[in-house]
Amino acid sequence: MTTFSSHLLDATNGSHAGNIEVIIYQVKENGEKNVFCETKSDDGGRILQEFELSVEDCKSEYEMVCKTGNYFAEKKIISEINIKFRMEDPNKKYHIPIIISKNSYTVWWSK
Repeated sequence: MTTFSSHLLDATNGSHAGNIEVIIYQVKENGEKNVFCETKSDDGGRILQEFELSVEDCKSEYEMVCKTGNYFAEKKIISEINIKFRMEDPNKKYHIPIIISKNSYTVWWSK
């Protein structure tokens, strides 16, 4: 079982960025994109999903889209954040923390 998680933190006030829509697309080798998962960050800014990945799934690239535009409603400079990644091991935990603000973001891959 693969575990995927993320934690969105608001750099403007140090709080958790809750209720942000997140879509994860699976991108096949031929470039075809399909919705793999749709969710929202919880009140603590966290996302936690578990997947059963096939051998073919492990060959795919994934794109996480965080729809931040409504979160920073008063000034929508960055309307979404797109992060591409791979999940090559069907038994591994993957974690992508993101610090967001109205005009920038920081992301890193945590193992």
